[in-house]
Amino acid sequence: MRVPRIFVSIDIQQDDCINLEEAESHYFTAVLRLKIKNEVILFNGTGYEYHGYIQEIQKKSVLISIKTQIKKNTDSPIKTRLLIAISRSNRFDMIIQKATELGISSITPIETDYSDIKIKKINLSHKLNHWQKIIINACQQSGRNCLPTIEQIQSFSDAVTSNSSGKKIILTPGCNKTLKSIGSVKNEISIVSGPEGGFSKKEMTIAKETGFDAISLGPRILRTETAPLAALSIIQSKWGDLT
Repeated sequence: MRVPRIFVSIDIQQDDCINLEEAESHYFTAVLRLKIKNEVILFNGTGYEYHGYIQEIQKKSVLISIKTQIKKNTDSPIKTRLLIAISRSNRFDMIIQKATELGISSITPIETDYSDIKIKKINLSHKLNHWQKIIINACQQSGRNCLPTIEQIQSFSDAVTSNSSGKKIILTPGCNKTLKSIGSVKNEISIVSGPEGGFSKKEMTIAKETGFDAISLGPRILRTETAPLAALSIIQSKWGDLT
């Protein structure tokens, strides 16, 4: 059985005793049904794993005794930044989850001219918290020790004109240039992926003027939840750590 991993947003040192909050305690005892002396792994986004065991179980809390801390780099050698048009909740949640598993560095939700979803300001904080939880769960499952960043929702123009280095591509069905033809990518790439309706002429002009190359993923038109994940897979295979 694989040793369970869980994210905690606290500082941890070797030989600490960590009293987990109610939600994490419930996950260990009620969901995983762990017992005293069972091994567990904690991580807090610092790049370390903290290995320990359950020392005590109370009604709403679990005490973890930390025995070793291990520096374990599971991040990809290439930094990937995804600028992704907001889509319906189940699709967008899946994109965030799978992009995290594939090693994404940051995700910026963007509103585009043809987006079919607009997030109201009153729901913004709730949405960001929801997406952050998806990232945490994906990191727990996939073995990542550093969390990718989920940025504030931005307009298309603000997102593509913000300062970023490295290669810049915008996924564009039907164009002649492909990921295989763009040559070498050193250590950073930004990917813009649109809604089902694609990008407007104005948006394509802005992207071109700010250094983005139009890139096709092949002869078939991929759905909004498929295209960015296909692009990430190719990028990680060519320049990252997918083998």
